[in-house]
Amino acid sequence: MNKRSSSENFRRILGRVTQYDFVGRGDELSRIMAHAEPANAGRGLLLLMEPSAGVSELLRQAYDQIFNRRSEVIPIYFAFTRHETTAVSAAIEFLNTFLQQYIAYRRDEPVVSHSTLTLQDLVELAPPADVEWIEQLVDSYTRLRFSNDDKALVRFCLGAPQRIPAGRGRPLIMLDGAQLADYLNGVVVLGTEVLRVFGRGGFTFVLAGLRRQILAAAHEAKCNFELLDILRLQQLDTTQAALLVEHVARRQHVTISEAARDLLVQQFAGNPFFISIFLQAAREKNASLDSYLDCERLYVDELLGGHLHRHFAELLEEIAPRLDTRHLLIRVLWEAAAGEDQTSTFEGWRKRLHVTAGELQEILQRLHAQEFVNWDQGIVEAGVGPQAWKDYLKVRYRLDVLNDPRALVVADALADSLKRAPHTMARHYKQIAGGGLRELIGRFNCQRIPSVLFDYATFSRKYKGAESDTIAAGLEAEADLLKLPQTVHLASCAAFNSDMRQLTDDERCLLAHTFEDGAYSDAQQVIWFTADLEAKLEVDVDVARAWYERFETLAETLSFTRYQIWLISNEGFTEEASRFLNRRKAFSSSRSQLGLIAERVGEPVPAPVVQTTEANEFLMVVPMGEDNELIAASTAEQIARRLLFRPEAINQIKTAVVEACINASEHSFSPDRKIYQRFRLESDRLVVTISSRGIVPANLNGASSGLEISEAAEERRGWGLKLIRTLMDEVEFERVDEGTSLRMTKYLRQSSS
Repeated sequence: MNKRSSSENFRRILGRVTQYDFVGRGDELSRIMAHAEPANAGRGLLLLMEPSAGVSELLRQAYDQIFNRRSEVIPIYFAFTRHETTAVSAAIEFLNTFLQQYIAYRRDEPVVSHSTLTLQDLVELAPPADVEWIEQLVDSYTRLRFSNDDKALVRFCLGAPQRIPAGRGRPLIMLDGAQLADYLNGVVVLGTEVLRVFGRGGFTFVLAGLRRQILAAAHEAKCNFELLDILRLQQLDTTQAALLVEHVARRQHVTISEAARDLLVQQFAGNPFFISIFLQAAREKNASLDSYLDCERLYVDELLGGHLHRHFAELLEEIAPRLDTRHLLIRVLWEAAAGEDQTSTFEGWRKRLHVTAGELQEILQRLHAQEFVNWDQGIVEAGVGPQAWKDYLKVRYRLDVLNDPRALVVADALADSLKRAPHTMARHYKQIAGGGLRELIGRFNCQRIPSVLFDYATFSRKYKGAESDTIAAGLEAEADLLKLPQTVHLASCAAFNSDMRQLTDDERCLLAHTFEDGAYSDAQQVIWFTADLEAKLEVDVDVARAWYERFETLAETLSFTRYQIWLISNEGFTEEASRFLNRRKAFSSSRSQLGLIAERVGEPVPAPVVQTTEANEFLMVVPMGEDNELIAASTAEQIARRLLFRPEAINQIKTAVVEACINASEHSFSPDRKIYQRFRLESDRLVVTISSRGIVPANLNGASSGLEISEAAEERRGWGLKLIRTLMDEVEFERVDEGTSLRMTKYLRQSSS
């Protein structure tokens, strides 16, 4: 990076905040900057964001950094807006923006990026070396503009960066699709056209937008996902969100207390967009945020007529343009959210909204993209979305549907928000005090932990009152160890039974799907039910029995046959409660035991047992059956990462290994029923050799195995072996003493400069 990009000479061009005030997205910014490197030439990056997670400033900051770096990479930033009502108008605006920013970069004059210029103005401003091709581009556009071929015009405008002559720079196109509204674009679906043009034109690009919308467009455009990288943009965590509140409040000159800051972080769940517009509203109304009351007064004002109101009102107007349909939609959404049963059928929605099936499909697509509902064609689940959305629905329902007096709606909304605020914060502080139970269980991955840490009675008898050094030494000497399972999915118990929410907070009652030994089979699957109980004293037997029976009933309802119950309490359990839990093989831990478990779960997991024959070669033997090919695939993944294979290449290697192992298992007559695998790393390739009597090159190259295989098996394995050929760069069969050896090679993709 040259001197101009140093902090004292850094020029803010498109960024709305300084580098110092841009907080919370440092890792994502680094990822975009890395995408601009020559190694990623011709690749796309899909930046998939949760609704309102905030992406525009991230792309603007990337633009400024690349512009200041003055390399061969030319940054182009374009934001789709809701003001563009057709794909044609958006594409024309893109063409103009592209030329304007290209010329600004070539002239090293940032002011050109902000000027209002016609295409003829841009021709006149173009550097002498660029005048000819830009004139030709503008002339071609003028002819095509009046051809009445909208699709051709859209593709021409979007493809304009391809016309940059060699040696004039390499464009990085950053498309901000946070407000991309495909359903307003008539016969040309803009998101799909963007991905068709950019995905097939050799562009290096970033396309950011709503995760459901962008992924749907990518599939519709039949993109080659091997040429696409994916970056997921979620809401900010608590620490980063608090930092954002402080920075925005300082910029907006809003006085805010620490308690109010924490409330905003929790109430908006780390949503950077909501945080920013809320503090902007405080600035506009000259409001200080010193207390919960200050925050909730402003919050209710925002719901009924401020930035939050406008945001949700605009979305609803796009989702349901007709006023009568919009009022019915508000009613259906709120009544579903407020009721116990939040799911309904497509036909049920159609009848309540009085719309055609086609109209309802469009409405549900838009609601689904904004994550206000979950829709899988047949069933619609409402009641999802951020708390601010639910509060907005409630006030609109009361005003527009029930026609309640506005003053009463305001008073009730304020009262509800104030009553909820301390509970919101209490839940947050309990989660902090709880030591992150969700995070802990999520890290379970076959670690070995002293069993005494899951048995409060034994732990209390051995270590109660002992110094920490004594406890540590004792645990180190424990011979009875519990091997934790591997957690593959973790959710609140309330996600499976909403009644659980009435008993405790979501984060204190969890259900985990796990597998013992990391082996993915029915026999190894165990469901863990965990509850962190609130109690100032030791939990008595009645409470312990009640929780055990709740989990037992839930397991029966969900048809879980193997499960483990683990109860946690701050001060542990009475002797009677401990005996009850031990008789039923349930685990019990105090808060201090939980901390000791967390220390040990955080330690590195031992590497898989793989023999090393030399520096870059590994041998592994796995038994056939029991889905053990997944162990081989996992090992292949870890080894491929050493060579820095791209994620899509790693997935191809893993799939090929699985197919080869299944092939070996199905056709092997080996008496030891084992698969022998060799992984060899070379500078530019990974070579995987899998040996077994069962690897049969059926239907490939005319090879014959001499084995008698059923027609169905031959067809299945023939397909599998053909798949291996498509996944790997080289596939070779070799006869060995005990059968057939399959050698598969994957080359590390060479970057184009």
